[in-house]
Amino acid sequence: MEASLAEFGRKRILVIEDDSVVRFNMVSYLEDSGFEVIEEESGALGIAEARKAPPDLVLCDLRMPGVDGLEVLETLRAEQPDIPVVVVSGTGVLSDAVEALRKGAWDFVTKPIQDMVVLEHAISTALEKSRLIRDNRRIQNELEHANRLLRENLDQFEQDAAAGRHLQVQLMPPRERTLGVYRFERHLMPSLYLSGDFVDYFVIDHRHLGFYLADVSGHGVSSAFVTVLLKSFVHRYLKLLHSEGAQVILQPAKMLARLDADLHGQVLDKYLTIFYGVIDIESNRLSYSNGGHFPNPILFDGTAARFLDGRGPPVGLFHGASFDSSSMDLPDSHLLVLLSDGVLDTMPEAKLEQKRAHLLQAVDRPGLSAEAILTSLGLRAEEAYPDDITVLIVEREI
Repeated sequence: MEASLAEFGRKRILVIEDDSVVRFNMVSYLEDSGFEVIEEESGALGIAEARKAPPDLVLCDLRMPGVDGLEVLETLRAEQPDIPVVVVSGTGVLSDAVEALRKGAWDFVTKPIQDMVVLEHAISTALEKSRLIRDNRRIQNELEHANRLLRENLDQFEQDAAAGRHLQVQLMPPRERTLGVYRFERHLMPSLYLSGDFVDYFVIDHRHLGFYLADVSGHGVSSAFVTVLLKSFVHRYLKLLHSEGAQVILQPAKMLARLDADLHGQVLDKYLTIFYGVIDIESNRLSYSNGGHFPNPILFDGTAARFLDGRGPPVGLFHGASFDSSSMDLPDSHLLVLLSDGVLDTMPEAKLEQKRAHLLQAVDRPGLSAEAILTSLGLRAEEAYPDDITVLIVEREI
């Protein structure tokens, strides 16, 4: 019994037995084995003791005058179901054992007990089962507590995400806007997380229009916060043009370099990819710089679609990064489409060249809406995708 004692520690056992000799033998054996033992000679006294100080285990005779073992079982099962009860009976009748087990006994031992190892095994098994039940209940309670906290945090996250998404939408320009002969349209399909994509188009001065599509690394509140910073930085560069004549916002490569320095200054451990373009509406000329944006924008000139050239490093990733600027004359009528890289993850083609060909096929005529392009790519607004998917259209209307 020493092994059991070492495993379960000092346990308190209540022995309910009306036969004083049998009770003495069991109590002596259990006390010698290191258990704390309380003994009662009747079922009524045993129930009272269990109510006063619940034991770790009950050994109970089945046949006793007055309150017998079956009544003890029923009472303890109703009032203290976690207490293991091992029935000890000298009747040797199978039906008694079945009835005792049905009423809640954890085990059944027959008298006379020829070998106390049998009793030891019954006690050890019942105590082990009791320990497992307690452990399982504790784990279940911990899991339920963790789940409650998770649900609360998820609810809070959803509220924060909803508030953040609402702020992002407020910071973006109208979904569709006409500036002179140019039509701008945006469409954002956010992922399950708070969006890291951001779009803007705006008047720089009487001759120039600016636009960009940016994708901040990662997801969630921190990425959304960077989109707010981006909007703030670009607005600052615009104000510097009007207040001090600073040309940064008119020169795409210099603007990305300035943005790169400003992001590093925030020490956010975040970077972004961005395509920034400036249109001279008098000369119909586009100047642009690509800060790691992929796929490259697609230009449809009325006859065919092609990708614009140029690619540079992401903004905010490498200290002192340099960016190239490109310029081109735009056709009198054209459609320029910018897509975030989230669209590539949804496309069924296995190879990148096949995905690029599919994208060109989707931009095959003037007057396309952002939703029409997404539909041609097999994307549906009601579905959730692993990454944000954003479309920006810049179209010159004649």
